[in-house]
Amino acid sequence: MTSVGLVLGAGGVVGQAYHAGALTALQSEFGWDPRSATTIVGSSAGSITGTLLRLGVSASDLAAMSTGSPLSLQGAMLVDRILPDASDLPSPPPVDWFRPWRPPSRALLARAARRPWAFRPEVAAMTMLPAGRIDLTDRATPLHRMVGDRWPEDLWVCATRRTDGARVVFGRAGSPPAPLAAAVLASCAIPAYFAPVTVGGVQYFDGGVHSSTNADVLRAQNLDVVVVVSPMSATRFPLGAADALLRWSSHRRLDREQRRLERAGTVVVRIEPGGGSMNAMGLQPMSNDRSDRVTAAAYAETVQLIARGEVSGGLLADVDAVPTG
Repeated sequence: MTSVGLVLGAGGVVGQAYHAGALTALQSEFGWDPRSATTIVGSSAGSITGTLLRLGVSASDLAAMSTGSPLSLQGAMLVDRILPDASDLPSPPPVDWFRPWRPPSRALLARAARRPWAFRPEVAAMTMLPAGRIDLTDRATPLHRMVGDRWPEDLWVCATRRTDGARVVFGRAGSPPAPLAAAVLASCAIPAYFAPVTVGGVQYFDGGVHSSTNADVLRAQNLDVVVVVSPMSATRFPLGAADALLRWSSHRRLDREQRRLERAGTVVVRIEPGGGSMNAMGLQPMSNDRSDRVTAAAYAETVQLIARGEVSGGLLADVDAVPTG
C-alpha cells in the first residue's frame, strides 16, 4: 500500500476554505480520502484542518462548513464538539501595530551565531514584534474537553518558538509534549495579532512564520507520496498584485522543501492557488465572507489538476480510502 503524507499550509480563514475545496476534489473526483493519510502536517490554519480530519471530519464536511451547507450527521456532531464558536474573530486595534518592539533575545542571537548561514531576518523580526492581545484560549476549550491530553495518531502541528524563531513540530517524536488544543492555538497565533501561547513555560506563535507549509519535516519518513495543499503560494504571480511577493516567497520556499523530499525518494504533489482561487481569496486572509467562493475555486482548480494527470503519477490510486461521510 502506498504511504501518503498530507501537508496543509497556512492561510487564515480563506486558507481553511482552500483546503476544503482541494481536499474535497481529491476525495470526490480522485477517490482518495485525506483522513487516510499516513501522516498529516498542519501549520497555522492547516493545523485546524488537520485536526478536524484526524478526529473524523470528512473533506466534504469541511467544504460544507466553508460554504454554509448542511453537514453529514457525523460531521455535524463532531464539528459541534470541536468548533462550536464559528463567529468572526475581532480585528486588532490599529494602535497595536505601533507598540514598542522587543529587543532580540539572547537565544535568538546565540542561534544566529551558531548557524549564521541559516539566519532568516524575516523570522527574527517576527520574534521581536509586540505580543498580540487577542487571546484565543476560549475557542480551543471545546477541543481540549473532547481530547484532553490524547493526541491523534501521526498528526504533526508546526509552531515557531518565540525566543529564537526555531520551528517546533508538536506531535512528532522528540518534540516537547503539549496538549493538542494548546499546540493548535500556538500554531495559529499570528504575531502581534493573537497572543503567543505558552507550552511548558515556553512561548510559541504561528507555525507559518517559519514556513507556510513546513513540508520538509516529512523528509525522514520514507513516504511514497507527499501531497501539499499550499494556500499561501501560487502557480502564477501577476505583476502588480499586492500579494505577489508573499506568494512568490512561499512558492520558492516550497520549491526547496520539495527538493529535500525528492532527494529522500518521495514524490511530491503540489496543489497551489491559480488565478481563480487568488481572486476569490482577496487580500484579507481572516475574512469569513469569501469562504464559499474560495472553496468552489479550489475545487475547480484541483479537478483540473486531476484531469491533466498532475496529481499522482498513479501512486495515490493504490491508497485505501476511508469511507466518506
